[in-house]
Amino acid sequence: MAERVRKIWAEVLEVTPESIDIHHGDFFELGGYSLLALQAIGRLLAEYGVGEIESVELEGALLNRLFDNPTAIGQAECLVAAGYGAGDA
Repeated sequence: MAERVRKIWAEVLEVTPESIDIHHGDFFELGGYSLLALQAIGRLLAEYGVGEIESVELEGALLNRLFDNPTAIGQAECLVAAGYGAGDA
């Protein structure tokens, strides 16, 4: 799961996935800002097939989590807690 988050972040931030440490890489220190965060979250939700109604609440949860814990692992944990991607490696 965190690897998928890292891949999407790399695309949005225009960096290599290897440059993002899933445990310590800070989305905002890597050059991210709120609009890019929403773009990344939208891609994550689309990748996991989150429906339109569910995505409204989950988008807010993911954004809040990103401000509290701006790491790829933090985003992955939030998705898993919401019931998405638990079987991902």
